[in-house]
Amino acid sequence: MVSSSPPKSAPKGAPLSPDQIKAALREAAAQLDAGDLKGAGKLLNDIRRTAPNHPDALHLSGLVALRAQNPALAEKFIRLAVAQAPSHAFMQVNLANALRRQGKIEEALATFAKAASLDPAFPGIYLNRGILLSELGREDEARADFEEAIKRAPAEPGGYAQLAQHHLRAGDFHAMAEAYKRGLEALPGHAHFLAGLATAYERLSDLEAAKPLADHALAAMPHTPMALKVWASVTRRLGRFEEVKDRLEKVAIGKFPPHAARLIHAELAQAYDRLGDTQNAYSHFARQNEMAKQQAAAQGIDKASYMAQVTGLTEAFQTGLGKNWPETGKVTEGHANAPVFLVGFPRSGTTLLDQILDAHPDVQVIEERPALLAVRDAVAELPGGYPGGLEKLDEAGLQDLRARYWAALRQEGAELESKTVINKLPLNIIHAGLIHRVFPEAKFILALRHPLDSVLSCFMQDFEVNASMAHFLDIGDAARLYEAVMGLWQLYEGRFALDTVSIKYEELIGDVEGAVRPVLAHLGLAWNPAQLEHVAHAKARGTIRTPSYAQVTEPIYQRAAARYERYSTYLEPAERRLAPFVAAFGYS
Repeated sequence: MVSSSPPKSAPKGAPLSPDQIKAALREAAAQLDAGDLKGAGKLLNDIRRTAPNHPDALHLSGLVALRAQNPALAEKFIRLAVAQAPSHAFMQVNLANALRRQGKIEEALATFAKAASLDPAFPGIYLNRGILLSELGREDEARADFEEAIKRAPAEPGGYAQLAQHHLRAGDFHAMAEAYKRGLEALPGHAHFLAGLATAYERLSDLEAAKPLADHALAAMPHTPMALKVWASVTRRLGRFEEVKDRLEKVAIGKFPPHAARLIHAELAQAYDRLGDTQNAYSHFARQNEMAKQQAAAQGIDKASYMAQVTGLTEAFQTGLGKNWPETGKVTEGHANAPVFLVGFPRSGTTLLDQILDAHPDVQVIEERPALLAVRDAVAELPGGYPGGLEKLDEAGLQDLRARYWAALRQEGAELESKTVINKLPLNIIHAGLIHRVFPEAKFILALRHPLDSVLSCFMQDFEVNASMAHFLDIGDAARLYEAVMGLWQLYEGRFALDTVSIKYEELIGDVEGAVRPVLAHLGLAWNPAQLEHVAHAKARGTIRTPSYAQVTEPIYQRAAARYERYSTYLEPAERRLAPFVAAFGYS
């Protein structure tokens, strides 16, 4: 066993012998791997006192700094190491990582290229550069790098794991499963790959395939959040709520970092809710959201920026924007239909309606993709910015915006010439003014649900946190956002002659055909019996990007209707604020 400090034969502060340096380097590397940054740092300091230019000591010091979230110091150390050992590709890779962590993107890419010129066979180049390219949104290039990492090191897990995450980000769960299968072929029994494959199958609602994998992963990693999460998700979806509760209540959640603790609280909350234990369910929903708040703070997510966007749009249209927009004729020639937008407040049944509509052979729903943002961002570059730039748009400018939108939809696979294409992104509702200006003949499908149920469901849902979703971590904040968003919609409806059909979640789950027929008529389509097979359609579709993926692969149920009544004790901050909308939308 290597000592955790230089041999006792060396007096404190005395120079280390070459053998002592080698031993200290091995121990420092082991402590770094174990997460003991303080211990590793002390050993490396001792080495540098004797050998201040030792490249391995400098390099490891840089890695300690990188693990300690100090990429600037890491860059300093690793540059000194590179100066001593300029031909070492792995040092160049870690220098690139230190640059990446500081936002020095072009330098990082150039450094990866330098590493590739030194040792093109080194797999770490492609693995780490792929991660950077993914962060830059250059996913095709990232995928190529992950494949190259696998080719160079087929027995190493990193390439398979990153390739699987690439497919997860794309919402391609079939491809995600294939990546993990490849990893398991190369590394049979790899516990993380078992958990990953179980996760992919769970997202595909193939619970029969997911369950044994999740069981094996949990047996191998009983205290690992990843394994606990997928096992709990699969077991809960199989209706074994007591089993989930009993297992997870024994987990030392307080020892997990916030992002991991959040996952476990979310599963416990859902299990308690299904068991009818409202008090414990709410307690875990609240803790789930407290963990998410910590994550949001650590990531610098500013929820105020989204509310400012909504209030800014409200103020602009309240003060006259759009009052004098000229009439524009039909602008959708060459396409099967006018643009259609499925909007509403989140958790208002939009994903269920999406699956039912997409089951129609003449309909294609583009799910949760940012096609409209290409238009918004283009307006933001105009004089007056967004939304002010909408005021002085001429016909050429409008045609350019329309072309951008159609191009963005085509990039998402939209069959514009043969199908009625529906853009489903609920919070596109705040951009209804933009949509009307660019496409005055656009059709809207407004999904409604009892406002208290919408807000409660948002609070309960474990969303990936961003500036908009961060409002759902508190009941009061969620209600304030509902008020702002739906108030803006009412402003749009009062200002413009929006071509809108509404559908209520409560009516949809009570009578699918009766609720959907008016929506189809609004789109110029007839009812198709295939729409009653929406569960099978959803499972076959595979890629459901929204958090409602599990619910929409179940037969339609009533348990979520009027759920706010069970949780009324906790909804007092929202009731008064939402009362006008309860009345306006016919829920009084």
